[in-house]
Amino acid sequence: MYKCMSSQHLFKLLDCLQESHSFSKTFNSNYEQRTVLWRAGFKGKSKPNLLKQETSSLACCLRILFRMYVDENRRDSWEEIQQRLLNVCSEALAYFITVNSESHREAWTSLLLLLLTKTLKISDEKFKAHASMYYPYLCEIMQFDLIPELRAVLRKFFLRIGVVYKIWIPEEPSQVQGTLSPVW
Repeated sequence: MYKCMSSQHLFKLLDCLQESHSFSKTFNSNYEQRTVLWRAGFKGKSKPNLLKQETSSLACCLRILFRMYVDENRRDSWEEIQQRLLNVCSEALAYFITVNSESHREAWTSLLLLLLTKTLKISDEKFKAHASMYYPYLCEIMQFDLIPELRAVLRKFFLRIGVVYKIWIPEEPSQVQGTLSPVW
């Protein structure tokens, strides 16, 4: 369907996905409302949540935005796409830092992996805008007990920042993973 939709139609779809994400995130953050529903006999052994909707809608939104961001046929919309990406990703990173529940944070781990791996695949010029915006959030995220996959992607992200901003130059560009080389 992606190829059949104009950028304006995709932006409308993205607005709907973001609204779905925002609604479910607000619901999940409302501890009292979830407790009332649970006590009223809402199904399940734990409090109701919309965690799947919260994460799936954002993941879909990120996939569409990143696909549009590298699509040469949508070059005329790249500025708007970049602004949307910067806003969505910054908001997601800021939110992750505030999440107190370990299970909630675990559910968001796949979103962070998606966000960071997709950002690592964009050109250096585009990467600069993203890296400068996400840098303080990523520094905060490093304080958490992260799964090895996320730590590895964060490492690649910080190494690429070093190369792109010319604060670190690898000895050999083709060094293997596991050494101090940028392997995006």
